[in-house]
Amino acid sequence: MMEIGPTSATADIHKADAAPARPLPAGSAPAAPQPAADDSVDLTDGARQLQDLQAAVAATPVVDSVRVAALRDAIANGSYRVDAQAIADGLLAQDRAALG
Repeated sequence: MMEIGPTSATADIHKADAAPARPLPAGSAPAAPQPAADDSVDLTDGARQLQDLQAAVAATPVVDSVRVAALRDAIANGSYRVDAQAIADGLLAQDRAALG
């Protein structure tokens, strides 16, 4: 059976890991990298559209209280009717879209 020992590169890694860290001068903190004055970011059209969509979704209320009130009134007074054909068409359209 052949025994494999550490290579010189591995030994150097362990030496580097074992070396003590140099202390910072008293009262100083590590300096954060500063961006260059000419740094800039260019967004693609897709990224801009995504930002616009995210903003629109964030601004849209989760519940349309006016619509809920109208449906509640229609159910209460008996005028709400379910359109079974429209529901079936919608389900089939979702299935077609999901299946490609």
